[in-house]
Amino acid sequence: MILQVVIFFIIVFVLNFLLYLSININENISYLILNLIIFLNFISFHLHKKSKNTNQPLVKKETTAEDHPIIKAARERLKK
Repeated sequence: MILQVVIFFIIVFVLNFLLYLSININENISYLILNLIIFLNFISFHLHKKSKNTNQPLVKKETTAEDHPIIKAARERLKK
């Protein structure tokens, strides 16, 4: 969790710096930065949505009375 916050602040700092440079140097760079921000939001939303789906419990095989060890032992004894 802490790593995600640190990465978020680094990304915010870099994007703010690039935005500052785009305003002072060339306005066309701001379009590139805007597209980059939209792309990062899309990726983060997709990963967040994907991580929610993986938390579902795995479907376990239903056990029947035939699979119980006592019943298996009793069947083996009756076959003798």
